[in-house]
Amino acid sequence: MKKLSFLRTLFHVSGAAMPLSYLLYGRTVALVLALSLFVILVGADVLRITGYLNTGFLRKHLKTEEMKRPTGSLFYMLGCLISILVFGKYEAMASIFVLAISDPASSMIGRTWGRRPLAFGKSMEGTGAFLLSALLVLACFPFTVPAVIGTACGATAAELFSARFIDDNLSIPVVTGAVLSFFGFW
Repeated sequence: MKKLSFLRTLFHVSGAAMPLSYLLYGRTVALVLALSLFVILVGADVLRITGYLNTGFLRKHLKTEEMKRPTGSLFYMLGCLISILVFGKYEAMASIFVLAISDPASSMIGRTWGRRPLAFGKSMEGTGAFLLSALLVLACFPFTVPAVIGTACGATAAELFSARFIDDNLSIPVVTGAVLSFFGFW
């Protein structure tokens, strides 16, 4: 399980390449990259779920609940795609960075040191790690202090409650971008 968790975490963090592509090459390149990867992931998930794609390597890196439904990777890319399409440059990049950094930080800290249960299988330690890392990520962007604090809290709530309602790889960047956009209108 530790090997599975480490590889999944490493893959999750590699998603930081998406906002970096936006920063270095612009919105169009990031959008084409996100859309291309999303289409590939949809195709791979359809083939996998229907039994036409059955590799041992892939199966041993899936969570139990992903065996018969789309993987978190598909929702991750959908969250990136929506963020790039809907939000401004900094809001989209920050939203995806929060997903790429704060979500795996929360998972690693929660699995390793999580002792106090919070809700939906989450721990106070993991949720605190998400909040702290989201604050740090958002502070790297030209947002106001209230926007950073409010958005970090909103993103943390999205991560906490997503387990019950929707894949957090989709909800985290969308909620983060929406809250940042809200603060941008102030």
